Amino acid sequence: MSSEAAPSSGGSGGKLLARGRFLGLLAGGGALGWAGTRLFTGAVGGWRYNTVETPVPAFDRGAYRLVIDGLVEQAQTFTYEELRALLAVRQVSDFHCVEGWGVSDVRWDGVRLQTLMALVRPLPEAGFVTFHSLGGICRDSLTIEQARLPDVLVAYDMDGAPLEPDHGLPLRLVMPRMYGCKGPKWLTRVEFRDRRDIGYWEERGWRIEAWLKT
Repeated sequence: MSSEAAPSSGGSGGKLLARGRFLGLLAGGGALGWAGTRLFTGAVGGWRYNTVETPVPAFDRGAYRLVIDGLVEQAQTFTYEELRALLAVRQVSDFHCVEGWGVSDVRWDGVRLQTLMALVRPLPEAGFVTFHSLGGICRDSLTIEQARLPDVLVAYDMDGAPLEPDHGLPLRLVMPRMYGCKGPKWLTRVEFRDRRDIGYWEERGWRIEAWLKT
């Protein structure tokens, strides 16, 4: 998973917050967790990203599978081609990073999380959803109510082209009402659970709820 932001010049955005201020705004006591975390930063196609997944998780188009399981009536496994054959939607939404950057009007193509949920039919006791990365390091979670919001998208294209590896190839979660840290990348598993799975960043003091301020 990564937190992403727009660059300091050109396009949308503002002045990058100092790292210390960023940590304080995001998590209060999260700086202690950050001290034990390796940070890798790079510029990718007009975006910047911070990630602990290194190298970037490898994607093998033929071997890749998205598993949707846990507390569901019918677990499902999809190849990349099968995912792209499902009912697709296009969504234009802004991206907001906790570091203070924003990217306006990002065009995403993918499958509604609601569509996938309808296929597996979560059980009544499934109150939470955990998203797992191909790299096996990062994960994050939403409540079932948050996951059912109509603009939550499992995206495979960004701005008219398949996701670049640094942007989450093959899949990333798009949650427009929350900061970008709640949009895990390189998705390989969606797991329905009866209790919240505390994610990578939350284990290090980050806030579990990351709603955008209005």
